[in-house]
Amino acid sequence: MDYHDREYVSAAINYFWGSGTASPDSVNERAAEVVYGAIVEAQACSASMDIVPRPIGGKPGLSYIVKQIARIGKGVVSGDTAFYHVCKVSIGARYKFEVVMALNGI
Repeated sequence: MDYHDREYVSAAINYFWGSGTASPDSVNERAAEVVYGAIVEAQACSASMDIVPRPIGGKPGLSYIVKQIARIGKGVVSGDTAFYHVCKVSIGARYKFEVVMALNGI
C-alpha cells in the first residue's frame, strides 16, 4: 500500500470515527480491511433505508405512493451511494474498537 492509498484509507477512517482517528502513517492493511467491512455494511444499510417509504399522516394516496416509488427508483438508477447518518453511526459504533486496535497494530 503506497502513501496515497494510506491517505485515502485514513480519510475513510476519519469519516466514520472522527477527524484525527487515523493519519496516513498509522494506516496498515488490517485497518484497511476493517474500514472496508464498515463501508460494505454501511452501503447495505443505506440501500435498505432507500427502499423504506417515508411516512405520512394518514392513508397514502396513489400520487404519494408513485412519488415514493419514483424517488426510490431514481436513487437506484443514479447509483447513489451516500450513507444515511443512522447507518454511519451504527456501523461506526460497531467497528470502533476493531479499527482502533488495527491502527495500533494489535
